[in-house]
Amino acid sequence: MRTAHRFLASALCAALPCLGVPPCARAADSLAAGASAVPPMVSSGRLDSPGPETPTKSTGTAMLLSAILPGAGQFYNESYWKVPVILGLGGYFLVEFLENNKLYRDYGEQYEASFSTTPGGDTQLLTYREFYRDQRDTFAWYFLILYAVNILDAYVDASLFDFDVGGDLAGAAAGPPAPGASLTFRVRF
Repeated sequence: MRTAHRFLASALCAALPCLGVPPCARAADSLAAGASAVPPMVSSGRLDSPGPETPTKSTGTAMLLSAILPGAGQFYNESYWKVPVILGLGGYFLVEFLENNKLYRDYGEQYEASFSTTPGGDTQLLTYREFYRDQRDTFAWYFLILYAVNILDAYVDASLFDFDVGGDLAGAAAGPPAPGASLTFRVRF
């Protein structure tokens, strides 16, 4: 294992001059007993140098806030545009659940009352009752899925809060394409 570490360190020291970094000074093996660690290389003015500290968000706090009040975790993560989306969908699913539950109970009562006039009850009322029960259950599932996705989104958003994409998204891909690689998209009308 030490041989692999030494080989990797040697390869890294050999490759750094190609990248414009001064050659590594020979340092003692950091895995050897009593050896001091190699000081980290610091480059000034380079793009890969660490910038100012960025604030981070707690994933636990974001998830707890979203579990207590849907949308609160997104507000904590400063994703303000998601709050009305979550509250709007949650409100819609809740209203539809309550409306379908009311219709289910109404048709259920009418179906029970139809036993006094029709032997076996009115099957049309039974069909309506079952339809609204299924609709009520569907909206309950939608609400539960939205609730779970709300908590998951708060967790992911808090985890990636300090992730910086950077200004240069092209990176090393700038320049002419590699020989033999092409992508063509044609639309003909």
